[in-house]
Amino acid sequence: MKFSDQVVVALRGLHPGVRRDIRRALDELNAGTKRDVAALTGEFAGFLRLRVGKYRVVFRYDEAGELIAEFLGPRNTVYSVFKPPAGAVD
Repeated sequence: MKFSDQVVVALRGLHPGVRRDIRRALDELNAGTKRDVAALTGEFAGFLRLRVGKYRVVFRYDEAGELIAEFLGPRNTVYSVFKPPAGAVD
């Protein structure tokens, strides 16, 4: 599992309990546990979102199947702020 720089910074700024919940959800997802995940569409096609309370983690899987968390933020802003990295998804 890899985290973008934005995810690392966002995690550091969260309350420890929220940070723990998000890390636990990502670890469970990475281990194959079913979580609240949905595929994104439109300009975000190729990415998925993980819902953890009011937060969303936008992620993708690379060619080797490794989870890459690209963006973390509250639901009310994540889709207006996140811009997919160039060449991240083909």
